Amino acid sequence: MPPEPHKTNCRFVAARIRLGVPRADGRRVGERDRQVHFVSLPDDRPAPLVLRTLCGDPLAREVTELLDHIAGMPCVRCLAHVPEARRAAHESRRSA
Repeated sequence: MPPEPHKTNCRFVAARIRLGVPRADGRRVGERDRQVHFVSLPDDRPAPLVLRTLCGDPLAREVTELLDHIAGMPCVRCLAHVPEARRAAHESRRSA
């Protein structure tokens, strides 16, 4: 999936799949499956049912935990998008 476009009225949070959630292949999510992704959430609306990470992976809201800090291995693809996401957010604040 393509990376999430960066919105102007948003905040960035860390998110990961909850431990023990069933996976598509039948086994349960273990610690090795729980990369920490970064998600752009709207400031003015509730979180959507499907969260789009900065790397473009969809995360179902009901099986995702939002974190107030990075706890675990971060997603390298999300990390690669952080500078451009910060720049877009900064530019939108300057123009407001």
